[in-house]
Formats: sequence, structure tokens, C-alpha cells
Amino acid sequence: MKNRFIAAPMATQYADKRGLVTDNMVAYYNHLALTGVAMVVVEGALVSPEGPGWSRELQVFNSDAVPGLKLLAESIRERGAIPVLQLHHAGRQGLSTRDHYEMVAPSAIPCPILDRPVRPLLREEIDELIHAFAESARLARLAGFDGVELHGAHGYLLHQFVSPLTNLRDDEYGLEKNAPSRFPLEVVRAIRTAFPEFFISYRMSARDYLPRGLTLMHTCLLAKGLEGAGADLISVSGGMYASLHGAESIVGPSTPYGVFRNDSRDIREAVSIPVAVVGKIQFPSLAREIIANRDANFIVLGRMLLRDPQWLQKAQGLISEPVINCLLCTRCRFHNRGCPDRPERKTWAV
Repeated sequence: MKNRFIAAPMATQYADKRGLVTDNMVAYYNHLALTGVAMVVVEGALVSPEGPGWSRELQVFNSDAVPGLKLLAESIRERGAIPVLQLHHAGRQGLSTRDHYEMVAPSAIPCPILDRPVRPLLREEIDELIHAFAESARLARLAGFDGVELHGAHGYLLHQFVSPLTNLRDDEYGLEKNAPSRFPLEVVRAIRTAFPEFFISYRMSARDYLPRGLTLMHTCLLAKGLEGAGADLISVSGGMYASLHGAESIVGPSTPYGVFRNDSRDIREAVSIPVAVVGKIQFPSLAREIIANRDANFIVLGRMLLRDPQWLQKAQGLISEPVINCLLCTRCRFHNRGCPDRPERKTWAV
């Protein structure tokens, strides 16, 4: 890592209808790599066809994806950043598909925002999904990525196994009072066993921000378990769809700056592996403060890089102009093809 900054995985919908890499997607990630970050985490890539979370989601569940992903990884690396691919399954927060796959989750509890029917996963289907994550990691490695990030945040499938709001199972994949959820650990362990030297990041929601939801105590237990299973980095975020749309929105202008830094500090103190944090880190001074206070080891930047591609160079003193602040308008909230007020987004279609 040449510095302590990571480009956040932000869904673009730039993949084609089959979920394969396009020229627009490569151009977009070239733009992120050229911001000067040490690592670029490519947006969530689908590990199994029944789990898409948005239209035109990137996929990494069969070998057709490898040529485009290889081009993408090489392009990011050539521009000075470490390429990492995020692995994703939406679970109950999924989309209906043309192939009429059923929505699956740990338990038959629909997302209150989407209100789509969902059925609980069978024991053998959980085994298949663990294998699917490991196989997707193999394809990412084959394509030249230096590692993968497991999307265990924001209410998606891995998060659903962790939260008491979404996991009411009474088998071994249910929740125990003083133990981490088993499914995420087995996914990490499967990838680590197959690829001992491969980098594994785990992105987690520190809290659900909902009554009777996931708490920081549970999250610290999970972080310790993930470290033991073989994770190399914990990336801290928060919330799920239900909380993102409610009074506890984590993306709006009323949310405090550095909203997850305190949770990140507690998680960092619970583990010995590095911890990264995201969440409205708008100003370079705030990033410096978070690092100086040891709230986190790395800073994850999303919308700030879309608003000002020179943010990092300005923070490093390489450019004397002030940072262009994110407007916090949330127009890039769901699918982040770029800041609508920046001209650079028009140049990505090459």
C-alpha cells in the first residue's frame, strides 16, 4: 500500500446485460485509480445468478467473466493502484430476474423496503453458496486481482446471517449469544484454505441502526472470528436498506462527518489485523485525525473521489487548490456513475 487511502466499491451499472465488463467500466475505474489511492475495490460482483442487487450488476460466477475482469485488473494496476474485486450476493435485498429465481435469505423475512417474497436457504444451499464465493474468488485470482472483498454490509446476504433482524434460524447457521455467525466465517475460511496468499477484505456494517438490530458487541465478536478464519482487513460501514431509508440515514447531509469512526476504533481494538473506515470523510483534516487517533488504519473514500478526483493530491499538498467538497445531494446515492455536477463523468465513455 503506497498510502492509506482506498477507493470504495460503488455500483455503476456499467456492466453489460450479461454482467460482463465494458469499455465504460474500464474507463471509470481508470479514473478512480488515477486519483492516487493505493487500492481500488471494484464494485460488487455477483457470485451466483439468483443474487443480483441491482440491474447490470457485474458477475463473477462463470469463466465468461474472466477476460473482461482481467482487462479491468490490469488497467487499475497499470495506473498505480492495487485491484481488489468485491464479491456480492444480495439475498433478500435482491432483484427479480428474468430467469425467475426465488429470493433467498437465512430466514423468510422480507426486506421492509422492497417487500418481496423470500424463502429460507436449505442447508445444502448454504454449502453451495460457500463454494460459490470460493469459486468466484478463484475466478478473480485467475483474472489477476490481488484479492477480494466480501460484501458483508448494508443488509446483503452475508449481513443477513449476522443480524438478529434477518436470521431466525434454529440450526447451526442461526445466531448464538456469545459467538459470531458461522456462515461468514466459513466463506472466509473456504477462500483462505484454497488460496493461502490471496488478500481477503471483509466489509461489514457495524450496526443496523434499527431497534433490536445488530450491535457493536456482536460486530466485534464477528471481527475477531473473521480474523481467526483468515481475513486480512476489516472495512467498516453501517446500516441496511431499512435503516438507509429511515430517520437513521447514513448518507444524507444531516449525518455526522466520519459517522463510523468510533465503531471502527472499537473494532480495531478488538482485532490485530488492519481496519479501514468509510462514511462521510469529506475533508483531508478529518482523514488525518482518524489516522492520528488510531480510529482506523485506512480511509475508504467514495463520493469524495467522484466530486473531486484531485482530493488525495490536494490532501498530500501536491496541489495547492482547496478540495471541492461533496454536495451531499445524494443523487449518486444508489448507483454512482459519477457526480452529476462534475464534467469528468462525460469522459468515461471511451
